[in-house]
Amino acid sequence: MPIYDPSHVEYQITTGHIHIATESGSQVPAYWAHPNIGSKLPAVALIHDWWGITPLVRRMANHFAQTGYYVIVPDMFDGKVAANPQEAMELVERLGDQGFIRVDTALSVLEKHHHTNSKVAAVGLGMGGSLAFESAIVRPDLEAAVAYGGFPQRYLGRFKEANTPILAFYGSEEPHIPRSVIERLRQEFKQSVKAQHDVVMCEGLGHDLFAEDLSDAQRDAGRMALRRTFAFLETYVGGPTKPTH
Repeated sequence: MPIYDPSHVEYQITTGHIHIATESGSQVPAYWAHPNIGSKLPAVALIHDWWGITPLVRRMANHFAQTGYYVIVPDMFDGKVAANPQEAMELVERLGDQGFIRVDTALSVLEKHHHTNSKVAAVGLGMGGSLAFESAIVRPDLEAAVAYGGFPQRYLGRFKEANTPILAFYGSEEPHIPRSVIERLRQEFKQSVKAQHDVVMCEGLGHDLFAEDLSDAQRDAGRMALRRTFAFLETYVGGPTKPTH
């Protein structure tokens, strides 16, 4: 599995399915993973791509939890998983503008949860990366945002508003986002005076940085992205606070 990095695995974890309540009172299903330790944990809202919560997304959530993060994956599609791009687009269209509401709900739950240290990051893949961008721009109190293949087009010109440090990863063979757009994002990141942002290019990878069918070299690039992610999160949301006896 390309996202597995045994050097960061430290904890036994609990996983499962929960529901979280929005401000309007509606229930959002979510996948949940956290370490089995009695301490305050930094938290991650992991935001899935347009396929839905796939086995790979659950494994990724588990890996973050094994590393020491309290993780919630809000389900944008209420349990549905796309089998092909057409189904995925239909799910995205059905979601409409409700995606950020679900992400915002997950972030707020994690900030207030009694097992977290109130420091939270938004981490997203593809469509989820775009929502991580939006979270960094809209929420003034988010500690960090990581986007794997997020689409920056609709947010260009707004990144200067972000108080949240953003780390964006793109494959060098990215087929959907023009290199000129990625370079414009990089320039906006450099112009920010409020937070430290960065763009990282992953050599040899396309849009899905953690796909199942990668070559050994591509898997190494994916592991590099994961190591950079953990270093970034350690800087901005910290690690678990060991319980005192």
